[in-house]
Amino acid sequence: MKDRALQVMFFTPYFHQNRGNSTTARRIQHGLQKEKVSVYVYAYEEEELTQEIREQMDKADVFHILQFARFLSWSQKHQIELNKPYVVTSGGTDINQSLKEDEKMYAPLLQKAKAVTVFTEKAKESLIMDHGFSKEFIHVIPQSVYLPENKDETKLMLPEGNPRILLPAGLRSIKDVLYAIPALAKLRAGYPQTVFLILGANLDDGVYEEVRKTCAKYEWVHYLPEIDLSKMKEVYNWADIVINTSISEGQPTSLLEAMIEYKPVIARDNTGNTSIIKHKVNGMIFRDVNELFDSLKRIVSDNAFTQKVIRNGYHTVIENHNLSKEINSYVCLYETIKENRK
Repeated sequence: MKDRALQVMFFTPYFHQNRGNSTTARRIQHGLQKEKVSVYVYAYEEEELTQEIREQMDKADVFHILQFARFLSWSQKHQIELNKPYVVTSGGTDINQSLKEDEKMYAPLLQKAKAVTVFTEKAKESLIMDHGFSKEFIHVIPQSVYLPENKDETKLMLPEGNPRILLPAGLRSIKDVLYAIPALAKLRAGYPQTVFLILGANLDDGVYEEVRKTCAKYEWVHYLPEIDLSKMKEVYNWADIVINTSISEGQPTSLLEAMIEYKPVIARDNTGNTSIIKHKVNGMIFRDVNELFDSLKRIVSDNAFTQKVIRNGYHTVIENHNLSKEINSYVCLYETIKENRK
């Protein structure tokens, strides 16, 4: 008698609002469904904990938890018993901030997992060297790219200009979305039609107010709230350059999305960004505002160099951030865990 299909309960903080966790969750759901894995996604920060959700938890063979800091807070509030083997996938903020700030709180959840997956070797190294976790159960599974087809033919209202600089990021202090303003103001001295678009959900009223004031001060700075993931191809097609100014990152899917759409990327020096970008090979890395300006100037003024960076960026994603490879890595973990339960 053939075993029934593997059943996975996927816990994500966000699925409906367009932000990093929801992008990851949608991509993994799409990939698992393509592999005929039964997956039930529950957005624990957005949805009620209903009887149906509890029944789905009972049916599951494996729990897959995204973002352990938020999950722990939610599970304690609702007195959730993790009575199934589980995998934890950790991005940047929970390792770089939450675990460092309160290891005693978060370590037990990770230690009881059957596997912990991270996006980069640096994140794995941090868990082993800084927090004493065993390397055997930490797996590096790089993120891939999933941009669903857009079935809505209405066009977005995007600003006109040249060059067009895009920063896709939710408004949070760690994203430092106004960091680039001095470099862009300097760039405008030579390229007066430069426009800058910040695109992402309003996640912090204080940051939003700073962005609003900046948009009012500079007619070339624009802000667009979150849009559906299916509309992002249109935005990348609009952009000439995509930047990332985050103080800390896990592994930004926005850079991968830009690269697969043949756009040059410029990103701040942090472990998440440098896990993707090699400076002057498939993108540009900057450590301060002056280096950001130099990178912008090089991209807009040296077409041969820019085209080389674009080609290398595209091949980086194709070779190292493949959806099938990512999903198969998760499926192998699930199946191993399920087998070990028998």
